[in-house]
Amino acid sequence: MTPGNAALLAPGARAWRRFSPSVSMFVVMVVCIAASALAVLVATSRPWLGLTLGAGPGDAVILTDIARDGPAASSEAAPGFRLAGIGPGGNADGRSAVLLRGSDLVEEPDGLESYAQAAAFLARQSELAALLQQSVLTLHVVNDETAEAHALEVHPRARPVRALPPVFWVQLVSGLAGFAIGAWIWAMRSGDIGTRLFALSGFGLLVSALPAAIYSTRELAVDGDLFAMLSAFNHLGVHLFGGAMVALFLSYPRPLVRPIWLLSVPIVLAPWLWADIGGLLPDPTIGMYAPMMAEMLLIALLVALQWRLARRDPATRTALRWLGLSVVLGAGAFVAGIAAPLLLGAAPALSQGYAFAFFLIVYGGIALGIRRYRLFDLGDWAFRILFYSGGVVLLVALDAALIWLLNVERAPALGVSLLLVGFVYLPLRDALWRRMHGRQILPEHELFASAMDVAFGPTSGARAERWHSLLARLYDPLETVPAGAVEDVVASPDGLELLLPEVAGETALRLRYPGGGKVLFGPRDLQLASQLVTLVARAEASRAAYDRGVAEERQRIARDLHDDVGARLLTGLHRADTQTRPILQEALSDIRTIVSGLSGKTATLDGVLAEARHETMRRLEAAGIDLDWEIPDQRAEHVALSYMQSKALLSSVREIVSNVIRHSAARIVHARIALSETSMRLRIADDGRGMSCQAEPAGYGLGNIRQRLGGVGGTLAITSDAGGAALEIVMPLGGPGQSREPGAESGRFL
Repeated sequence: MTPGNAALLAPGARAWRRFSPSVSMFVVMVVCIAASALAVLVATSRPWLGLTLGAGPGDAVILTDIARDGPAASSEAAPGFRLAGIGPGGNADGRSAVLLRGSDLVEEPDGLESYAQAAAFLARQSELAALLQQSVLTLHVVNDETAEAHALEVHPRARPVRALPPVFWVQLVSGLAGFAIGAWIWAMRSGDIGTRLFALSGFGLLVSALPAAIYSTRELAVDGDLFAMLSAFNHLGVHLFGGAMVALFLSYPRPLVRPIWLLSVPIVLAPWLWADIGGLLPDPTIGMYAPMMAEMLLIALLVALQWRLARRDPATRTALRWLGLSVVLGAGAFVAGIAAPLLLGAAPALSQGYAFAFFLIVYGGIALGIRRYRLFDLGDWAFRILFYSGGVVLLVALDAALIWLLNVERAPALGVSLLLVGFVYLPLRDALWRRMHGRQILPEHELFASAMDVAFGPTSGARAERWHSLLARLYDPLETVPAGAVEDVVASPDGLELLLPEVAGETALRLRYPGGGKVLFGPRDLQLASQLVTLVARAEASRAAYDRGVAEERQRIARDLHDDVGARLLTGLHRADTQTRPILQEALSDIRTIVSGLSGKTATLDGVLAEARHETMRRLEAAGIDLDWEIPDQRAEHVALSYMQSKALLSSVREIVSNVIRHSAARIVHARIALSETSMRLRIADDGRGMSCQAEPAGYGLGNIRQRLGGVGGTLAITSDAGGAALEIVMPLGGPGQSREPGAESGRFL
């Protein structure tokens, strides 16, 4: 808040800021309940005849409906009859009756042609209201079809709540909703000039709607002085609303003038209001509707100007589009339906009472805009307070309705109200909250499990993929792109982007347009992302520490194998006989492979094949079998194998050579190698007696070979005939930690 804005804060506003939003909203709800009760009390304190009246041809008053349990219920009167006059009791001849005119039923006197007519109308209202105060009245009704006249004696009584027409409740709800939403926004950010002006507009709507609900839904008449006072409050509320909206768009979302210049709005409107109430202007229509039209045009102009100034600020334009559209559509519809026709000398397009419902577009739209675009920088927490406050109001309203409308005793009424709020309102509120929230909310235990799942992925690629999946599940962004150097979780001021630091083997990320582009990143999202990044980072640190411990232990075991077991085998190799020496040589080879694997070293395909060739040559030579092993070209030097792959390849070759020696009776063995971009094929063939391919014979160890190769994604194929057997090993290449020479050709036997 700027110093200029702070200077405009009244002492009461500064005192209001000391209260928490919950306490403030409790006070607002109390005011709403009190205002509702006052409006209903005033509306029902007038004498009631049980009639619904309407203006008919020739300025006549027509009975449109008669309440069955009302004072005027009679077999001598029916809807469609004309109510010619009303007089004191015992006045059957009609000499003391006051003749009624259709103009007595005018909903809003602001549309009369002159202030003199308005004064005469109020005088008639006082005369009729005084007459209605008598305990017994005579109604003079006429059936114009048969020319029959009847004099009905009735005993007026207080108007029951259930007799209030729907248009009364429309105006009451519209005023209360505008005031409650405006005050709710102010309670959340009471120090902001924009929220104060919006709250003032809601208060203006309440001051305008509630008096109008009383006098526009009168059965026949309201005392002229009370009518004039209610009308004055109605005018005051209209100008409070319009002036506050003009000042709002002068200062939000960008200030167009210095804060002190906002005082020019009441400086202009206050004298006009005084002149209108005093009857100093040309006519009531000009006095009431001309400034309303001017305010509406000025609001539209300011919205357009703010739109132009925000042409380089998409976030401000988005918020302004929602706010401006809500105000222009809601208030504009009221002006177009009521003010514009009257200023042009035509009848209003619809009842003024029902036209108040257009203002629900303004305040309902703003409430939705807060959820979607965080107007006035409000978020989810503001809606929680609003929902709980709404539950309090609903409980009181249901309790009052059951008592007044259905004549239920107080204790059962409260019980029924609690049941309805608990079993209807609260589930509906929760469903609405989930729908409004849009994004999925994970329980804490599931969030923890997901973070652990990310941190303990088997590879960096798997961890990055799981991290992306978790972010998509939580935020559903339309776009996830790499970001530059990011030290901490940061949300952009407009709520469109969320920056995440490097974590889970993934570079820093920029998430854009959460909730499928329907919502913005808020404080809750920022807090959740910070907790999530911290949790994953700590889990990764724990995993890294564990990996370091495992690596150190493997190094120790590898040193022990090499220094102790290897040294003893090497000593035994020099002392062994010719039968034992090959066994010790194979054991030393296995130890070298195991030590290399424990040390985390990767072997090249060329080195593994060379070791396999050397061992095979030595074993076949001892068995009297020749070896034809073609050496691959230099491409094999660039192919890295993991420990699991090298171990699987060496063990498979060793088992195949063992089978040749034991079972084939071969004279020569041929070995051929083929390399491709994605795999290696090693074909070992002999010229022996062959083997069965239909059912693999026992004792050949082929199952072990298939199992070892399957562990690294490889396969074993066997062909055999009378001229010998051939076994082909296929092993995929290009996995983690592997590389191949660029431009390697498709495999062919070398």
